[in-house]
Amino acid sequence: MDNIIDIPVEFKQLFDDNWREAAVYGGRYSLKSHTVARYLLIKARESKKRIGCFREFQNSIAESSHQLLSDLIKQYGLEDFKITDNSIINTINGSDFLFKGLWQNEQSIKSIEGIDIGWVEEAQTVSEKSIEILTPTIRKENSKIIYTYNREDEDDPIHQRLVLEGRPNTLIINTTYEIALKYGYLPKDILLEIEDDKKRRPNLFKYKWLGEPNKQIESKIYKDWAIIDEIPHEAKLERYGLDYGYTNDPTAIVAIYRYNNAFIVDEITYQKGLSNKQIADIFSNQPQALVIPDSAEPKSNDELVSYGVNILPAVKGQGSVLQGIQFVQDQKISVTKRSVNIIREYRNYLWMVDKNGKVLNEPEHQFSHSMDSIRYGIQTLNNDGGVFKEQKNQFLITRNRQIENSTR
Repeated sequence: MDNIIDIPVEFKQLFDDNWREAAVYGGRYSLKSHTVARYLLIKARESKKRIGCFREFQNSIAESSHQLLSDLIKQYGLEDFKITDNSIINTINGSDFLFKGLWQNEQSIKSIEGIDIGWVEEAQTVSEKSIEILTPTIRKENSKIIYTYNREDEDDPIHQRLVLEGRPNTLIINTTYEIALKYGYLPKDILLEIEDDKKRRPNLFKYKWLGEPNKQIESKIYKDWAIIDEIPHEAKLERYGLDYGYTNDPTAIVAIYRYNNAFIVDEITYQKGLSNKQIADIFSNQPQALVIPDSAEPKSNDELVSYGVNILPAVKGQGSVLQGIQFVQDQKISVTKRSVNIIREYRNYLWMVDKNGKVLNEPEHQFSHSMDSIRYGIQTLNNDGGVFKEQKNQFLITRNRQIENSTR
């Protein structure tokens, strides 16, 4: 196994000692996260280091950079690292990696001692409060903090701090997919997608591939959603939307609340590889509400019913997708700040565009998973009438028959 870790020359300044904070930002496939992870593994092998890996929202180790670092350790055959479920340790010099979420975790972050290098992934989501808590926590002499991110808005706090306003001893690295292309890391299918976006969707190309702030573009399906810190105590849980995934797509579960004649959506799960039993276990640990899954998965739906999940498949038929989207568009919707995948999909959920640049009445599949879950759930809250009421009655009849047959 080759133990030589490749670092593109565009990132060589990371190895200099004349910076305190680094902003490493750009579009997709620009090698930001993979290169910073490689840099950290090199530093952890050079001498004993304590490395903190942070995200604004991290509900489990699966949502951290643990998997990326573990994959690289295996790829390069770095046998001096021991990988556990929650940490990574160098068995020769004692370097260790720890993984923490920043949001609502102030005391835990403040109590961390001896960090040599901090890495904040998906830093476009980090709040000013989290930045002000983290920076004095990483206070060891010659310590460093690296922020990797794709820009979302003009006023992302981390970009304002490091790039637009500027801080002493700041390193700025702006990258694009062209670096991956230069070094042979860019898959051919992705290059074709980039070229198609550049030709037919120039605004999307600038955002997705060049890393420019997201704009309100013509093909954006949903607009003007508010981002809120918390779910108000008075909000009422009405539904869960469920969009199945497994190998290629994530399973997306979204809780839907009603509050002041509007809706609040909150991310419960966004993960690949979940079995139906695991999905059922997730619901068993949530407050009870009716689950609205994709009706195109009857076998999975029947299995969830057998596990005791209270479900009613989504209304589907000719024109149902457009009708559902139109209904959601007419609603006032807020999304919780911790729902990072919902926010990402909301900002990137687009209508398809034909070869002439004409916007079509058909949504793109990419970034549709949480959006489908939300549509399934909210569409059924259209006064529980019409097609939904008819379908609900039919489903209850079918389900009662299944229960009767199982008890015979």
